[in-house]
Amino acid sequence: MRRRDTTTLDPAVAAELEALEGALAGDPAAEPELAALVRDVRADAPAMASGFRARLEERVERGFERTSRKRLHSLRPMIPALGVAGCVLAALVAVVLSAGGGSSDDAGSTGAGRAAAPAQTESSDSAKSSGGGGGSTSGSAGGGSSSAPALAAPAPSAPARQRRVERSTRLELTTTDVQAASDGVVRATQATGGFVQSSQVATGDGRSTASFVLRVPTSRLDDALARLSKLGHVRSLQQSADDITNVYNGASTRLAEARATRRGLLRALSKATTAQEVSSLRARIADNRRALQRYQRELNAVRNRANYATIGLELTGVARKHAAVPGGGSWTPGDAAHDAVRVLEVSAGVALIALAVLVPLTLVGAAGGFAAVAVRRRRREAALSS
Repeated sequence: MRRRDTTTLDPAVAAELEALEGALAGDPAAEPELAALVRDVRADAPAMASGFRARLEERVERGFERTSRKRLHSLRPMIPALGVAGCVLAALVAVVLSAGGGSSDDAGSTGAGRAAAPAQTESSDSAKSSGGGGGSTSGSAGGGSSSAPALAAPAPSAPARQRRVERSTRLELTTTDVQAASDGVVRATQATGGFVQSSQVATGDGRSTASFVLRVPTSRLDDALARLSKLGHVRSLQQSADDITNVYNGASTRLAEARATRRGLLRALSKATTAQEVSSLRARIADNRRALQRYQRELNAVRNRANYATIGLELTGVARKHAAVPGGGSWTPGDAAHDAVRVLEVSAGVALIALAVLVPLTLVGAAGGFAAVAVRRRRREAALSS
């Protein structure tokens, strides 16, 4: 059988022809029509262009490396985007897990509280029933043998009371204009919702001074100190806090007991039948009224000590040429060292944040690079095996 060079044919046509020839190689006479078809196809098949054949042979010799590289280059721009997407996904998962844990904890604590309430109710009911049973037993026994004493119901725990803290501050400032600073003290105190309890200003040709006792809401103490510190150079600042919870609770208890006593006296007065009883009860009610007023004043004073902080402010006038700059004074080597340390702290913080961002991106990028290399290797092996 006459064979035609398959290198000039299209690769797909050449492959089919060779498969047919291989099938007819064993017995060409068995399939004469098929053999004739093969000869006709070889004669009429279009020839492969020489340029295309050269490029195909070159790509086969290189193992299709150029195509794999092009595909790899097309995937490289996607690696940073995949890294950012991975970081965002990890952050969202962390936020969801933390929120879910907090909600489960809250739900658990709420469920525990709800479960504890019925338990306390049941224990109280059981104690009451046991107490009632004991009373009936002793009554039936009469003067006979004494029965076991009934268990008393546990007293309910008192709710935790809020702690009362008295805060006081002593602030010393130096300024070149004591009068202007004094006006600023009044404005700053009023701006924070406080008032000037006492003040004393002494000005003259020599040294000028001023002292103030300020009362500001405890919740606005930091704001008031910030405003006052801007009026001059801070020489000293002292703060103290005293727990006056016991004092407050004692005053509140005395007031409550006096009110209960008054209610009892009024009930007794309504039931009095003789003039002597009415006169005695009215005298006791008058004494109780004075006690109520005294206890109320004591409670209000303790409440004001907790609700309003005390600021003792001292202003000292200095000559202008020796005055310190309110922003912190002259710039000394110590200030330079402090600023340098602060710059290093900020730089270290920025570097730490950048490292926290770059480490996940690097890991995701490395994973993407390894995946791209594996895909390229697998495609190359598939191309070479085909």
